[in-house]
Amino acid sequence: MNPIASQSVTERLGDVIDLLRHVRADWIEVLTVTPERVCLQPWHLDDGESIARALGLDHAIDQRMMNPGYTLWTGTWRGVEVQVRGALRAGVPVF
Repeated sequence: MNPIASQSVTERLGDVIDLLRHVRADWIEVLTVTPERVCLQPWHLDDGESIARALGLDHAIDQRMMNPGYTLWTGTWRGVEVQVRGALRAGVPVF
């Protein structure tokens, strides 16, 4: 069993406090904490990529079928799975 995933939400809060100290906490509108992950949504989705980069998150999933579309940045920060919602990245041209 993954010891990180087996933490309770209460135990995860210490990780969340450290994470919010690492980014601009006043930019965050929605914070979701589960035993397995922490999800952030900034007030302005345009700030999502810079928040993700500050945390070293480099995996991006573009959700183009949603309205409005968005990019979900994911990765691990200090052993914690983190997801950050951001503005939809510009598409790659199709030739």
